[in-house]
Amino acid sequence: MNDSADTAPSLVRSGRLVRRGGAFVLEGDDGRHLELRLMRVPVDHVGKSVAVTGHLLTPDVMEVDGVRAA
Repeated sequence: MNDSADTAPSLVRSGRLVRRGGAFVLEGDDGRHLELRLMRVPVDHVGKSVAVTGHLLTPDVMEVDGVRAA
């Protein structure tokens, strides 16, 4: 199986984690907004500055491996 998420290096993006409708979005420090695909709901981090580690599925969507306070 050749899954690009398995071979692509992990990326770290920082910004503010917000909830929009049913989705979580990272309002990046760089001004970009990324929709996040999360395995776990990071309720404690909503509205706060975070660092998100994961892989880009598209330029605007990230599959998240981890979320931590920044």
